[in-house]
Amino acid sequence: MAQEIEATGHGPDAAALDAIQANALSQLAAVDAGMQAFEAHRFRLLASLGHLAIERSGGRSSERIAMEMRAVAAEIGLQSRVADVTVERQIGDAMTLVETWPVVLDAFADGRIGRGHVRAITEAGGVLSRTDVTPEQRAEFETAMVALAETTTPARVKKVARREADKHLTEPLVERHKAAREDRRVTCDDLDDGMSWIGALVPSVLAHGIQARLRAGAKAKSKDDPRSMQQWQADAFCELLLTGAGQPTIERTPGGAEIEHAGLLSGITPIVQVTMPVTTLTGTSAAPGALDGAQPVDAETARILAGVAATWQRLLTDPIRGTVVEVDTYSPTEAQRRLLRARDQHCRFPGCGAKARDDDADHTIAWEDGGTTSLGNLAHLCRRHHTLKHATAWTVSQPTPGVLHWRSPLGADSVDQPPPVGPRFVEVLERHETDADPPDAALPF
Repeated sequence: MAQEIEATGHGPDAAALDAIQANALSQLAAVDAGMQAFEAHRFRLLASLGHLAIERSGGRSSERIAMEMRAVAAEIGLQSRVADVTVERQIGDAMTLVETWPVVLDAFADGRIGRGHVRAITEAGGVLSRTDVTPEQRAEFETAMVALAETTTPARVKKVARREADKHLTEPLVERHKAAREDRRVTCDDLDDGMSWIGALVPSVLAHGIQARLRAGAKAKSKDDPRSMQQWQADAFCELLLTGAGQPTIERTPGGAEIEHAGLLSGITPIVQVTMPVTTLTGTSAAPGALDGAQPVDAETARILAGVAATWQRLLTDPIRGTVVEVDTYSPTEAQRRLLRARDQHCRFPGCGAKARDDDADHTIAWEDGGTTSLGNLAHLCRRHHTLKHATAWTVSQPTPGVLHWRSPLGADSVDQPPPVGPRFVEVLERHETDADPPDAALPF
């Protein structure tokens, strides 16, 4: 092609480029259609596994069904390295899609509609499966929305679908809203670079009222304020929740550096767990700290939190000499709990990230079976996986303190190691061997 262009001197051959583009677009459409067909098949397989779990339970009780569903989800999660709670949600979604929205699934499998269309229709139509709407009404809604989805974008389908679904509901909106309010909550999802998303599911009137107040405050901010409208609103959001002032200011360190959130940190009374070089706290190092042993915190923020801490807990990455390692009672001591939290950091079921502070300190060998209340027989399990261990055929052993060996009902094995929470002693030794005069402050404490 390049030689032809150079020879003619008339630029690229438009017809040839059009043919290449048309071929690429055709292949892309075929790939997308194929991927959707495979994804639809996966939905059906997940749904069938869900029904198998119900069959295994013998229909004895909702609790038994839940345990069988959890067990198969854990089996799939171990195989695919996905959290079992995510897999269980996928199974539930697949069963709903296969059983409640067969026309939507067929259209998706055929490539007539996309993933966004499926999500728009099923989310808006979810209210139809939770009320006394007849199957005929639901089918009417589904058929109409699929026909619309074949002609327009998911965003437009979403708007129409909400309106159309509401037409089929007999329960007054006031009653539905009263029930929906029961599900209000706040969520926090950790991201990279020491940032997190925090949000709340609240009534729409309150949500839009909050947004309007933040927007009005941002519009009225001083012209000298260097922050963007979005930055000001984010700072005001934090200011309102932590101090109630609603007027976020920018403070400066003695050296003149700007700290936009320094004032907000005064609203936090932390328990500081030090798993960083002491040089970070003294200001001679920029090594980051850690929040709950997982989320990185920049050095400046760590120093501010250390300054307002009401309680200090000295935690080492190895057991402190004199720490109680075993007691003759069922409940662990507070010293053991601190060390276990520092060791485990999160639920010790493979792939689970539930924070240790919210988990149960489980006896690997049950207390009633002769298990001891010792660091080598304790590990954190969230309530979900604590129940799974006792109510299904999943088993666990702890041959080495902190190292858990799990076995699934189908015989799949997985070893869960405790996560590292600080410099290893061998790393410190290796560093000292290369340093002429290493400072004592570099040691972890």
